[in-house]
Amino acid sequence: MKRKLLLAFSVLTVFLWLTTATRAGRNAEPLAPQAGAPTVVSYQGQVIVSGAVYSGIGYFKFAVVDQAGTTTYWSNDGTSTGGSQPTNAVQLSVNNGLFNVLLGDTALANMTALPATAFNGTDRALRVWFSSEGSVFTQLSPDRRIAAVPYALQAEEAKHAANADNADTLDGQHASAFQQNYQGVRVVAKSGSVYTTVTAALDSITDASDTNRYLVKVMPGVYSEQVTMKPYVDIEGAGELATKLTYIGSASSGSGTVAGANNAELRFLSIENTGGATWAVAIYNGSASPRLTQVTANAAGGSATNRGVVNNGGSPVMKNVTVSASGGSAGCYGVENSFSSPVMTNVTVSASGSTAYNTGVYNNASSATIQNSVISAGGASGTNRGISNSASSGAYTVLVTNSQVSGAANSILVGSGAFTVRVGASQLSGGAVSGGTTTCAGVYDENYTFYASTCP
Repeated sequence: MKRKLLLAFSVLTVFLWLTTATRAGRNAEPLAPQAGAPTVVSYQGQVIVSGAVYSGIGYFKFAVVDQAGTTTYWSNDGTSTGGSQPTNAVQLSVNNGLFNVLLGDTALANMTALPATAFNGTDRALRVWFSSEGSVFTQLSPDRRIAAVPYALQAEEAKHAANADNADTLDGQHASAFQQNYQGVRVVAKSGSVYTTVTAALDSITDASDTNRYLVKVMPGVYSEQVTMKPYVDIEGAGELATKLTYIGSASSGSGTVAGANNAELRFLSIENTGGATWAVAIYNGSASPRLTQVTANAAGGSATNRGVVNNGGSPVMKNVTVSASGGSAGCYGVENSFSSPVMTNVTVSASGSTAYNTGVYNNASSATIQNSVISAGGASGTNRGISNSASSGAYTVLVTNSQVSGAANSILVGSGAFTVRVGASQLSGGAVSGGTTTCAGVYDENYTFYASTCP
């Protein structure tokens, strides 16, 4: 039977799986393996037999050869010489034409260790033989050139060999290159990583502190889970359009897709709550003061109330954040600040769709600083307010500068004498500023009518 063997290289990911040395210290840099230390190279290929993808047990032989194919630097059973076919084969499962193998993984029968010295800086190629029955093998032609990643092992070996005397020892467990190469980092990915959920990565961290901080790096994808942040552990996505955390609503107001923590930052990702219960809250900061940087937060689908971000106590810092909340029979807040002192810079907030009320930013007994921001409220409700302030007692100050605030009922409602509101160099659109003590300096309305010292 004529066999056509097509093999496609995946990105060559190098796994160091025996004891590996590292520099001493908390932010230690792992050292590359010393000469002769085993390495493992991940390889994916495709098998097509007589024009159709092959599924079943496949028998493979591998050899690393020079570009001329006349010298063997490694083979799966160590018997190949001069680029000849090895004696023994590695048995692998092939599903829909695809197979994966860790070259050099001695846990596989007929597989010898792959030393870093197999890649000494000159061009190398991978030679592959295949058989469906384990007797007659077909050699792939031409050989597949090996990309530069394995060569980096040799370069790193030379770079760090002088530091080996000061090295500690890592544990010998299997882990991805991400996990071993960067201390204090946990990588979350939909596949190919130790962690496939943010929660699992956070659970693995038990010693975070001010002097031992961690980063959970979340690769592109949609992750359906509820996440509770930890102090001294930042969560970073691959971008607001690339990484999303999503979860359903709750019967409680004190629950969201993400719960913030002190001394931690959430950045470069989107947070979503799709509702399906009484409350839909995207980010809930309960007595916590996280940093939210370059984050998109959306909440919708709560039957009664929807909140994009809730700051309940603490002093969160929000910078370059986009927040939206929509719907709900009992009201909708883009950002709700209760008994807190947030700083909001370059924040875009919108609230709409509720038949009860829509408020862009609601300050309940809170002092807030809002600058360079766009805040709006709209929808069917007749009580749409850009910023609303309420407190039964106490003294609170809200500062709004270089911003745009709009709401059909009120751009700003100061509902209590406990508040002092100061607005400077901003646009106030829609309904009039109402109630309390409000000072406007250099503001203008939707028609660009300028108010030097009064409020629209």
